[in-house]
Amino acid sequence: MSNPVFPVSPPNPSYSNVVASGGVNTINYQVESPLYVYKQTENWAQIDQQRFHDETLQWFGEECVVRLLWRAEDAAAGLVTYCQVCQDSLNPTNPDSNTQARMSKAYRQTGNSYCSACYGTTFTGGFQPTAYHLYMLAADTEEIRTNLQTGQFWRERPQVQLSWYPTIRQGDIVFRVTTWSGNEPTSIGAVYQVAAVEPRTIRTGPINSAPVPFRTNVQPGASSTIMVGQLTTLENLPPGHPYYQVAYK
Repeated sequence: MSNPVFPVSPPNPSYSNVVASGGVNTINYQVESPLYVYKQTENWAQIDQQRFHDETLQWFGEECVVRLLWRAEDAAAGLVTYCQVCQDSLNPTNPDSNTQARMSKAYRQTGNSYCSACYGTTFTGGFQPTAYHLYMLAADTEEIRTNLQTGQFWRERPQVQLSWYPTIRQGDIVFRVTTWSGNEPTSIGAVYQVAAVEPRTIRTGPINSAPVPFRTNVQPGASSTIMVGQLTTLENLPPGHPYYQVAYK
């Protein structure tokens, strides 16, 4: 009895042949083919998860105020200017605005962390002109005593869950509100700065695995459609920190 003859295995069809682009100053390309599966993006699943997460924050959490920090990409897009108030000048009591403008353009950094115009952020106003009223769910955390030049300070680093929008980034600040009058906060407690952010995302189709926080996008949050929540680590600021002077309403 003769041995069975098996067909020759075809070449791996996962990749097509290298294709010459034929253009000038371009390189050849190779594409993956054929398309074995086709999965639609289920927008309804993303919306449901975002809504479920927000409902949980509202049910178990507390309302806070968030201010977003201006950044270099915002200045490059023309959305904010560099602060000139705290720049060096030949005469600090009667500063030369032209000198300050040249210093700001050359160094693009603040000269005073307690500047009332930028709060040491380098950018005019320091933070974007929108105060977001969000719900957050903060985990209990122990206080760690830290010795500062001004005395002892109890440091906290709580893990806080926030909504999927707006996109929170390191350096943004969170005000813990103690009393409200309707939708207006009347008094605040501790002020926290965002130390780290971990996005909570889902994937329902061939989309990016993580959002890119385009602050200059004409449609805020347009690139964050797969984000359903944000897990952040906050650090409380010591009394007298300039961020306590940032407006929260």
